[in-house]
Formats: sequence, C-alpha cells, structure tokens
Amino acid sequence: METIRSCRFNRPRGLTLIEVMVVVAIIGILASMAYPSYTESVAKGRRSQATSQLVEAQQWMERFYAENLNYAATVGTSSVAVTSANQFPARFNTVPPMGEGGTAYNLTLSAVGAASYTILATRAGAMTGDRCGNLTLDHLGRKGFAPGTTTGFADDAAARAYCWR
Repeated sequence: METIRSCRFNRPRGLTLIEVMVVVAIIGILASMAYPSYTESVAKGRRSQATSQLVEAQQWMERFYAENLNYAATVGTSSVAVTSANQFPARFNTVPPMGEGGTAYNLTLSAVGAASYTILATRAGAMTGDRCGNLTLDHLGRKGFAPGTTTGFADDAAARAYCWR
C-alpha cells in the first residue's frame, strides 16, 4: 500500500528585510517625537531645582540681613555674607549641590550692597543651551533673567511664566 505523504511547505522563519525596515522606521518616528519631550522634561526638572535653590539662597541672605542689618556686612576686611568672588557658602554654589550630579547652574551674587542684592544662576553643563537663560532673583523677590539670555519667548512675562513655574 502506498503511503500518502503530506506536503509541508518549507516556509523560511524570520523577518524579511522589508519588515525589519518598517519596524526601524516606526521606532525612528517614535524616537523623534519622544526625545525632544524627554530633554525638555529633564531641563524643566533642572530649572525647578535651580529656582528652589535660588529661593533657599534668598532666605539665607534674609536671615543674614536680620542678624547684621546689612547684606554686605564685613568683619574687619573679610565679608561675612559671601566668600571671595561673590560666592555663597559652598552649599549654594552649584545646582545640583556638589556630589549630586553634573553642574547645571552656578549661583553667584551679581550685585551686593548694604540694602540690596541680586542672585544670578548661570547655566552650565547640559543647560548651556536652555532657552530660559540665566535666572535672577533679587532682594525684593523679583524673578527675572539676565539680559539677552532668553530665546523663543514673546516677552519677559511669557518667559517668566514658563521658566519660573
């Protein structure tokens, strides 16, 4: 008796080149949409950390003023409020603080007088190209930017609403 053999088609296993290219194209499209959102989210987090550290430094300056009745008080020839080169105590020098990651902002006192000061957060590292620019906070609590450092905003009010939230 004859046995009937079943014909099995030998179908190759795996993906064709066209299928692989379609998958690569889809991944590329998704990545091109997700990456800018991710980088802006990281920048927003770093800005948030910088603004909170600016406020913390402002509170430190106000406590200093309450004790000395002067933002730029000196004892002898050395400044009590700041170290040399208008730097805060070490905990305020960088954002994030030393040992907690790469520097995103450097904090300095850009103008210190007996009754006034301005704290400047200068972009550094990965934040150098940030559209929000260098942030400022003064003795009256006014939030702002170093002149000419913001880009892509209609005016200062729009920049302040976006960058200081």
